[in-house]
Amino acid sequence: MKDIQEIERTLNQLKEALPRVNLAFLPTPLHKLPRLSRQYDIELFIKRDDLTGIELGGNKTRKLEFVLPDALAAKADYIITGASIQSNWCRQMVSACVQCGLKTILYLFGPNIPTECQGNLLLDKTLGAEVHLIKLNEGENLYDGLNRTEEMRKKRIQELEDAGHNCFYLKVGAPFPKGHAAYVWAMAELVHQLQNLGMTLDDLDYIVTPLGAGGTYAGLFVAKKLFESKVKIYGYCTSGMHPTMEDDILNACRDTAHFLGVDLSFGKSDIHVSFDYGGEYDVPTPKSTEAIKHVARSEGVLLDPVYTAKAMSGLLDYLEKGLIPSGSRVLFWHTGGLPALFSGRETAGTIYE
Repeated sequence: MKDIQEIERTLNQLKEALPRVNLAFLPTPLHKLPRLSRQYDIELFIKRDDLTGIELGGNKTRKLEFVLPDALAAKADYIITGASIQSNWCRQMVSACVQCGLKTILYLFGPNIPTECQGNLLLDKTLGAEVHLIKLNEGENLYDGLNRTEEMRKKRIQELEDAGHNCFYLKVGAPFPKGHAAYVWAMAELVHQLQNLGMTLDDLDYIVTPLGAGGTYAGLFVAKKLFESKVKIYGYCTSGMHPTMEDDILNACRDTAHFLGVDLSFGKSDIHVSFDYGGEYDVPTPKSTEAIKHVARSEGVLLDPVYTAKAMSGLLDYLEKGLIPSGSRVLFWHTGGLPALFSGRETAGTIYE
């Protein structure tokens, strides 16, 4: 590994040069999961980005710290974004915007329109967002829905601008280098915490993270290269097969490295992505439901049903099959999303039986 202090100095200089809104409670906790460690004959750690703050936390809070300054610099008073009905991105966005004195308009999509507010949707409305619920047509995904309703969003933006407001549109998940870079600094935070435990990043064999659009994975992977670490990063996709996912991650890594001004090389062979545990987005699988119950009843730690439960089900299956061998040191990166546990059985699964 490279000299850690030198890399941290470089990253701190880069961070100080970027506009930032302080939102997250950092560093997030790092701790061991002792009972699961004994059960699977490994050392299993968890990084708690479910505790970043911003009303029940999540990984998007780190990214919002670096992307919201663009809206503030543009003198916006309304932020517009769109995602799924139980979106963690939108819930964290609304809370962050309240703290920054901004109003939020959400376009939320799903195969069915809920008859009552639960989970993230309840929090969106409690926090004061203007919410538009839109039913996806058969065969449509979120991005199809966003494209189909573009004119609807443009009309609402025009109404607001005609009334003297300034609107700023943010794409779901902040899928651009400034957002990805937040997880380069998150990895640096982890390195510092490991030092306090007498460990280095290379003392970990695997880092496991849920995989949605790939931005968090890309940030962690850039940091791995920056630290010249041997740790393997496994991403478990939360919504089935994405044929271009590995290429998307590679492009995100290259763009993020360029944004940071660091010369790094990336190869597809270094990327470890599994599509076997996601199923349909926002729909629980039997293994993800079991993972929620198993971790909760073993460690008193809750996973969310959309992302971390599916990634944990993949990790546990890899351990049971020996794909991650006994004696390994593994870190599971909890990316949050706990309000979805309160969104009803269709999303959360039958987790109480």
